[in-house]
Amino acid sequence: METTSTNSTITIFRTLNSIGKKFKSKKYSDKLINELQVELQEVSDYLGVTIREAIIFSIIFWLNSNELGHFDALDISRFLQCDMIEFLSYKLEIEQLIQKKILTKGRIHRKNKYKFLNYYYGVNSIITDSILSNESIPNTMISENIDIYQFVETVSDLIQKRNGDFLTTHELFEEVKVLEEENQHLAMVMQVNKSVKEIEDRTLWYEICFDLIRSEKSNVNIILSEIYQRVQFRLKKSKELIDGKHKLIELGWIELENGGFFSDAEITMTEKGRDLFLSEDASLYLKMGKDKKLITPNNIVPKSLYFDQNLESHLSFIRQSLDESSFVNLQNRLESKGLPRGMSVIFYGSPGTGKTESVYQLARQTGRSIMHVDISQSKSMWFGESEKRIKEIFMNYKTLCKSEGLKPILLFNEADAIFGKRKQGNASNVDQTENTIQNIILEEMEKLEGILIATTNLNQNLDAAFERRFLFKVKFENPSLEAKQKIWMSKLETLTDIDAMKLATDYSFSGGEIENIVRKVTIDEVLNGEIPDMQQLIGHCNNEKFASSSTNKRLGF
Repeated sequence: METTSTNSTITIFRTLNSIGKKFKSKKYSDKLINELQVELQEVSDYLGVTIREAIIFSIIFWLNSNELGHFDALDISRFLQCDMIEFLSYKLEIEQLIQKKILTKGRIHRKNKYKFLNYYYGVNSIITDSILSNESIPNTMISENIDIYQFVETVSDLIQKRNGDFLTTHELFEEVKVLEEENQHLAMVMQVNKSVKEIEDRTLWYEICFDLIRSEKSNVNIILSEIYQRVQFRLKKSKELIDGKHKLIELGWIELENGGFFSDAEITMTEKGRDLFLSEDASLYLKMGKDKKLITPNNIVPKSLYFDQNLESHLSFIRQSLDESSFVNLQNRLESKGLPRGMSVIFYGSPGTGKTESVYQLARQTGRSIMHVDISQSKSMWFGESEKRIKEIFMNYKTLCKSEGLKPILLFNEADAIFGKRKQGNASNVDQTENTIQNIILEEMEKLEGILIATTNLNQNLDAAFERRFLFKVKFENPSLEAKQKIWMSKLETLTDIDAMKLATDYSFSGGEIENIVRKVTIDEVLNGEIPDMQQLIGHCNNEKFASSSTNKRLGF
């Protein structure tokens, strides 16, 4: 849009006022248009529009400013004292001004066979503010077509206007219809219009979408109170949702959580709903989500891990299975035999033996991302919230499997926290919640199409039902003498073979404990300016364990 400098806008309000007064006092005619050529040219230059567009804008601006309201075609033709046919000749100009975001429109209740007559018209508030402030119109005034995120945000803004009593519920729905008509380029809008007949249900869907991108919960009571003025309509829709008979539930786009009574119930978008709304942006949304931890293979630091021959053989077999060509062939073969396509693996053993790091290195070597599940966040203190979080974890993982090039690894670290033995008999509410969580996980593992790896230090605490569902069970033991010697030498290059073997022989450390000592050695070196000698190193080793002895003597409990 071409705009003039601020100095030239000083008279624009006065000019528009003058044009409006003349149209009010004189009947519309070609003679009157000729009399107003200078003023209309000023408006034309200011807005960057044609003279005919300047005419219709000046009239609507004056009416909006003086009569304080919206006006339809009949109102405007009566103001101009002209036949409706004369006004209809400006149809193209009005549509152009709306497309340029200079005018706005809203649907009116009255129905007319001419679609053009079913709207009222106003002036964009940005244009009005610029005129009243004697400022040029922002160069960004005319924008490209809005995207789906801007669309649902605009619907949400309209809902907030309804909630503030600036719109009636009927006016809200009519405004949303207009917005849909103007944005048929959006695939989701077209699909929603095709699948959902009622505008009120479509409006609810758009608000649920906006809640998703701003990471807010869609509480049934709150969201319906914002949309509906009248309680009876609110209760009717609430009952449809609670009973599972709402159109959005029937389509599989949403489901209800905590649905005892509608004041507590929350609307959750399903995997199908997210696919419809987010489309190819679903993985981006998950990567940006505050509770999601997606670790890409290029962000994993290469590390050398030393294991005995038996464990290395197991890990090598899993590594080969996760190479993409092998993994695809395995899935196809399993499917042809009617077997589950997913791969579930559990790494179990003592702390610090390299379980978690092995998952990271497998991901890096096979080019797969890791979706790391934070167990502490999954076990929420709020009753019912934990089940929701677990369902969301698997829903997010399925979305990532569709959008990532290679299926990522779903990592449950320290899995015994939620994979433990199920409670029997008269269990407490907390126990019942944990049993429900485990049932959800067991069901999802049966349907798994990707890769799940769990790690645990306490495999004896796992429920037997989980044991059956893990295809590979890999035990991580404390490293052998030779492996410990290699770990010591890889971490401290100044050690001789003899010193490294002495440390490996005298101390039954895991790889993690050796790494702890190396960190203390590094701190010692930084503080004292020299590399600790063997005696100092032994001192750090003696202080590593809580027990009174740090040697290979058996510890009693």
